[in-house]
Amino acid sequence: MLLRGPSYPSVLHHHFLLSRLHLATATAAAAAAASDAPDLWIAKAVATAFLLYPSSACSRLAPFLPALSPSVAFAAVRRLPTAESALGLFQVTRSAFGVAHSATAYRFLVGLLFRSGLHEAALEVFDQMASDGHSPDGPYLEFFANSFAEAGQLDAALKLLARASEFNCRVRCYTFNKLMSLLVGRNGAQDAIFFFREQLASQFFTPDTCSFNIVIKGLCRLGDIDGAFEFLKEMRDFGLTPDTVTHNILVDGLCQTKQVDRGHEILRRIQSDGLCVPNVVTYTSVISGYCKMGKMEEAFEVFSDMIGLGIRPSRVTYNVLIDGFGKAGDMPSAVSVYERMMVCGCPPDVVTFTSLIDGYCRSEKLDDALRFWNEIGQRGIRPNAYTFSIVISSLCKKNRISEASHFLKELSERRDIVPRAFIYNFVIDGLCKVGNLDEANLLLLEMEEKRCSPDKFTYTSLIIGHCMKGRMVEAIGLFHKMVATGCAPDSVTVSSLVSCLLKAGLPNEVNRIMLIAWGRDLGLDISSSEESPSSLRKSLDISVVV
Repeated sequence: MLLRGPSYPSVLHHHFLLSRLHLATATAAAAAAASDAPDLWIAKAVATAFLLYPSSACSRLAPFLPALSPSVAFAAVRRLPTAESALGLFQVTRSAFGVAHSATAYRFLVGLLFRSGLHEAALEVFDQMASDGHSPDGPYLEFFANSFAEAGQLDAALKLLARASEFNCRVRCYTFNKLMSLLVGRNGAQDAIFFFREQLASQFFTPDTCSFNIVIKGLCRLGDIDGAFEFLKEMRDFGLTPDTVTHNILVDGLCQTKQVDRGHEILRRIQSDGLCVPNVVTYTSVISGYCKMGKMEEAFEVFSDMIGLGIRPSRVTYNVLIDGFGKAGDMPSAVSVYERMMVCGCPPDVVTFTSLIDGYCRSEKLDDALRFWNEIGQRGIRPNAYTFSIVISSLCKKNRISEASHFLKELSERRDIVPRAFIYNFVIDGLCKVGNLDEANLLLLEMEEKRCSPDKFTYTSLIIGHCMKGRMVEAIGLFHKMVATGCAPDSVTVSSLVSCLLKAGLPNEVNRIMLIAWGRDLGLDISSSEESPSSLRKSLDISVVV
């Protein structure tokens, strides 16, 4: 007996069914397209007419009025090439023809205008949307407010969120917090606090711990520590529990206002209470506060407590201690912390080495500083502008001008560092003091080529340097160039130049310089530009520092 398997449709029959299904779907789609074809044709015609005759749009579009439904108007708006033309057609159909645009059409246009940078127009259309009965819900209001915030228009964003009660919609606390945090970050702490108070009264905003933390941080940034603690009390009255972030903000605020002992006391209290656990940020704030006050014993004691509790120091913690010991002149302790940092597997960064270099330079141990400079290169770490400035200034103070020039050349070849006048000034002044004016002049040209504007110290060093070498014409030229470029000379510049001109027997040039100085009200004793050179010599015969 032959055994038969289960009965399956043949492959041909399967293909036949698929072909019939495809035909049926295509027929239905064609029928739907046929029914939409007139509307699509009208939308195209309306869009074309508006583009061709924008100034006479009302008369040109009047024939289409019987067929100008909201869906047709929306389709026409979507076909226009620019946000401006889309807005124009939208407004004409709304105001002149009474088209009641849908919420979808409004939201499309608002988004298009915003993406095109037409923020004010987007806000006007948003207001029209609300007045036409399409009130935004919470998510859309949040989206629109966030769009303004991301475009840098925080005031508009805050005003939108403040209208939540008008639209009877609730906005998530997260959105309020995000905008308040942006305000505080952009030095708008007072505005953030006012907004917080205002929204709290509206009953459409329920703050959380993060909300209070943002306001407390803003008050601490303003230096209003008492106000921050008042908000802490209010936070508790609201039924919220301060967390580690709250205490970190308060401790850091106290330390920034030199109330480090009080910050340390809060650290001890939260450690003993056990309500929240202090972390590396809490301890580092106290350590940093003591370091800034030069209380290194207290700073290291807090550091030791931290280690004893099993809290791992961060790179910032180590850097703060190293910098503190360096500024206190205790380089053995600074190096000891650095070595401990390495043993604990915490890699140093440019801040670490800059602090060590600065510490050795302050202690006038320049060769030790240069040893750490070499270590930077060996570790593949790139020194920053501050690192360069420390080394260059220290070399110039030791009259090692050639080495300083080498470091300045290395700095000028870096494309990731914007040149600063004060760094050039160290070398220019050093070159002028040793009489190497040609190289100093070349550095001035280099500054100008790199669009690093020379300041009054640059010009004063060069003017005095040229005067002391008897190059009076160049000195006078530098003075006039200084004035022409908008760099105001001060009394030191003028007094030094006038003193040298008097000694060189150039009274006419003295009068010209004095007229400029008198016109700029530099506080010099200038009773008249007609004074005799001898009287000017008596009042302005100032010894030149070289």
